[in-house]
Amino acid sequence: MAQSKGAPSQSVKKTKKNKKARFRLLPLVIFFSVLMLSVRVGVLWRSFFSLEAQEELASSSAVSVSRVKAQSEDKGEEPASKVSAEARREGRSLRLSDTSFSQSELEVLQKLAERREELDNRERTIEQQAAVLKAAEAQIDAKISKLKELETSIKDLVGAYDKKERERLDNLVKIYSSMKPKDAARLFNEMDMGLMTRLFERMKESKSALILAEMDAGKATALTSELASKKKLPGFELSDIPEAENPAGNGK
Repeated sequence: MAQSKGAPSQSVKKTKKNKKARFRLLPLVIFFSVLMLSVRVGVLWRSFFSLEAQEELASSSAVSVSRVKAQSEDKGEEPASKVSAEARREGRSLRLSDTSFSQSELEVLQKLAERREELDNRERTIEQQAAVLKAAEAQIDAKISKLKELETSIKDLVGAYDKKERERLDNLVKIYSSMKPKDAARLFNEMDMGLMTRLFERMKESKSALILAEMDAGKATALTSELASKKKLPGFELSDIPEAENPAGNGK
């Protein structure tokens, strides 16, 4: 009975030992799996860059072979074996230089390439904005030129209108000056104050005084006040009107 009781206890101990051994082996298995995975990733990474290096090597080798061949044809001294040997040496040196970059150096080169692309994009954006601003500036200049032309044409029209208005007033002054004062006064009594004032400003004083004496008292008083207020304006006197614009003026 004692032996039968001891046997199960020994089997339990063996089971515990086996479990401990399994738990100890599990981290090792995980570690080696991760290690193998990293090794495979490194191999894939190197093979990827080696393919790129081989492509660059092929292109550079072709260029070097053509260059050396051209030199040999020009000089006529170097044989084809020497050309191929030189190309192989250049290819090996290029392969060594291309595959000698570390991971950190490749990352730096990648960042520099991205930065260069970003700067190129920014430069293109600035050039596009400058082109838009230049086009807008050209449109503004064209509008300013049109506005100047319009201003010139308006000034010409205003000048022509003023000239015709002066000629019309001068003709009216001649007509009313040639009339009898009583007849002219009767017409001035029915005339607008603005037009009447401008006509009296252009008449000679001897003629306008006779017409004013024959006019209605209220109308004559209003006209006198209007003429007096214009005389009081700074820099304005009836006597300052040029003779060319006052043909029926002083009558000298």
